[in-house]
Amino acid sequence: MERRYPPYSKWLGSAFARTPQAPALTPVLTAALAATDWHTREHHLARAYEAVAATHNQLGLTEPVDPATRPYHARPFQVLHADRFTAALSTRITDPDISSLPTIGTVDQFVDSTDVLSHPELTRAATNGLLLP
Repeated sequence: MERRYPPYSKWLGSAFARTPQAPALTPVLTAALAATDWHTREHHLARAYEAVAATHNQLGLTEPVDPATRPYHARPFQVLHADRFTAALSTRITDPDISSLPTIGTVDQFVDSTDVLSHPELTRAATNGLLLP
């Protein structure tokens, strides 16, 4: 969202602290970590989810998506159902080659190796391995 690629996990917190959303999100995420029961933790996480969802809407990449959390099926948990944002973004892809690709996320969501992630040829190979028929 900030047009910055996160570094590997060791430095993610430091990089996050320099984003424009950090001043608003850090206290909410800190409160979630400090919560001693799941209801309090969920309350703080829901605020964080909704703040990030509202930021998505401000980018104007899609039609606005309702940023409110909602129940997780019949369970008593509030979640964002982020798949709604994925669907909204996917409808804006106009290149047929790109829109025909499977929705797998970015390589760092399924590879946790600095050696691989720091070499573009290896990240391409890992990604291509998932795209083969």
